[in-house]
Amino acid sequence: MKNKGDWLLLLAAAIGGGGFISLKYLLDWGYTPYHIIFGRFLVAACGMGLFYFRQIPQITKREWKTGGVLGAMLAAMFLLLTMGLQYTTPSVNAFLSNIPAVIVPFLCWGIFRKRPDRNCFIAAGMTGVGVAMLSLTADFRIDLGAALSLGAAVAFSLQMAFLGNLTEDCDAIHIALAENIAVLAIAAAVVLLAGKAIPPLTLPAAGNFIFLGAFCTALYFILQSVGQRITPPSKAAVIITSESIFAAVISALVYGERLSARGLCGCALIFLAILLAEKR
Repeated sequence: MKNKGDWLLLLAAAIGGGGFISLKYLLDWGYTPYHIIFGRFLVAACGMGLFYFRQIPQITKREWKTGGVLGAMLAAMFLLLTMGLQYTTPSVNAFLSNIPAVIVPFLCWGIFRKRPDRNCFIAAGMTGVGVAMLSLTADFRIDLGAALSLGAAVAFSLQMAFLGNLTEDCDAIHIALAENIAVLAIAAAVVLLAGKAIPPLTLPAAGNFIFLGAFCTALYFILQSVGQRITPPSKAAVIITSESIFAAVISALVYGERLSARGLCGCALIFLAILLAEKR
């Protein structure tokens, strides 16, 4: 299939966009961010284990190490993402946490000495204006939810920048398994240290945990790992960023969210900046 990696990443983006709504519902029902991260990765690890349990003993030491590093970045991203969603709406959270296409080139410049082109600098300026329009309050202060969502974008950008460079000789499924297990271990440790009681597991909550774990985590990162192996990191970042569009549409249809005119303009400017960053 032509552009198979692109289609796999687009499917991952559509699934991930729906996950923001499930996250918001679970937060509304009293679950903490670390409860949600632990629950979704427990489901993901169990689901992936059922399908790929024979491959777990085949994971090499290098793949465990690489998966552990990437998993730590993912754990930070998911914690900041979920904490940010406590204080803002799904659309704002999705747009601010999905700007890696603008951030990744600058991270690669600093880490791997790959200087971005002129378009990336223009896109960075456009993104700054878009973020301000979307997240600044009336007295020109960035709200907490927006700040945490931007932190999630930086963590995800680090993960994407390193994913392409660290996994060249690794099996995509092995990396996805190692990543999920690493995040699950980190989340379990945080839950135990926090010691806060988990709310009763209702049927709607269980359904959202299953959707987040099986689809938005296990399937999502398998699609991302396979797709990014055959798609350049910068192009992959653009496709994955369409997740924010899916999140905005689904949030409007299901959660009843309505953005202000300024917020809509900010979202549009951010999306145009992302497209510009990838124009060659």
